[in-house]
Amino acid sequence: MRERLLDCLMELTFNGDLSELARLASEIERFCRVRNLGEDPQLQLTLALDELLTNSIRHGGCKGVPGAVQIRLEPHEGAVHVEFRDRGTPFDPLSVPPPDLTAPLEQRASGGLGLHFVRQMMRHLQYDRCGEWNRLTMELPI
Repeated sequence: MRERLLDCLMELTFNGDLSELARLASEIERFCRVRNLGEDPQLQLTLALDELLTNSIRHGGCKGVPGAVQIRLEPHEGAVHVEFRDRGTPFDPLSVPPPDLTAPLEQRASGGLGLHFVRQMMRHLQYDRCGEWNRLTMELPI
């Protein structure tokens, strides 16, 4: 693990292993506690980043890759800016169509709900590919 904690900024690096999810939750808790952000932002950040990290490991080609994921959190007036980067297969999560929540359960396609939740909780989502990195930037209103 590599971490840099400045006055406001937290940068974290994660290996491509699902065991890192517990550390992710712990680091988000600490980030929010130190900055007095409250429980709601902590829960929302945890849900969104847990989903993205899990997807990178399970589906994005990051499984077993050391330092495969980097997360940057920075509070800004009224929001937390988030940058999520992974070294996985090029993939734009914003290109995934939203699930049809009106369809009966037995007719719905599997998957996609996690990304739907990320889109619902976060705002100003942008994706780009930077060299070998997928980069998703977004912000959480607080």
